[in-house]
Amino acid sequence: MKYIFLLLNFCLYLNVFSQNINIDSITQNSAYLPGEELVYSIKYGIVKGGEANLTINVIQSGEDFYYHVKAEAVTIGPATKFAKIYDVYESYINVKNGYPIKSVRNIRENKYTYYNEVLFYRDQNFVISLNRPGKKIYIPSNTLDLLSAFYFARRHIFAGEFKKGDKINLTTFFDNQLYPVSIKFKEKETIKSNFGKIRCLKFVPVLEKDNPFKKEDDLQIWFSDDGNYIPVKIKMKSKIGNVKAELVRFSNLKNNFGS
Repeated sequence: MKYIFLLLNFCLYLNVFSQNINIDSITQNSAYLPGEELVYSIKYGIVKGGEANLTINVIQSGEDFYYHVKAEAVTIGPATKFAKIYDVYESYINVKNGYPIKSVRNIRENKYTYYNEVLFYRDQNFVISLNRPGKKIYIPSNTLDLLSAFYFARRHIFAGEFKKGDKINLTTFFDNQLYPVSIKFKEKETIKSNFGKIRCLKFVPVLEKDNPFKKEDDLQIWFSDDGNYIPVKIKMKSKIGNVKAELVRFSNLKNNFGS
């Protein structure tokens, strides 16, 4: 089974395009471009403890094109005395429909390491996980991975009109099982950011059974209401205290930021 994953890796990297590739002739996507990069500062309380960045490129395999999206998070500064973290998530997404064909999870947290790849057989509605070789895990046809779910929402969902309480429900495959993601629209809010005042769409978790969040304000996410729909600020309450992520740099956005 490992040879299948290695072969797919080889095929995916046959042609890697520059960040300026124009794929508008292939698909309509008004939310993001290849070459987009988002950089976030992460604070634990008032202490800066990490950075995270999200990037998009386009690759070609045969006659098909895929977004290669990558998320990296790392601890920096004083936080490294308590935890050394370098986590990487990757997703290969069909540019036409926004659904993934492969996801990668590569975790290094202190002495703990975890690596896995998942292949999505979309025409047959099952996945195969690298650390569960030979086992078909059947999934609904609209299943995403966690990273592709974010880009799917930006492209296909956020452009709609929301009323207070409207829910977004997505099915993802994570940690070798189906994992529902459900958030609801709270309000439109203009917030202060590193780039001035930005009008945003504010979302909070849907509080249901088995949800890790007990209160709505345990997780708050503000997405820019400008056609890009990028996270401008995230606040989360966790066992280690309050965690805040704020956008500090960006490049190659599809639309004018904050317009």
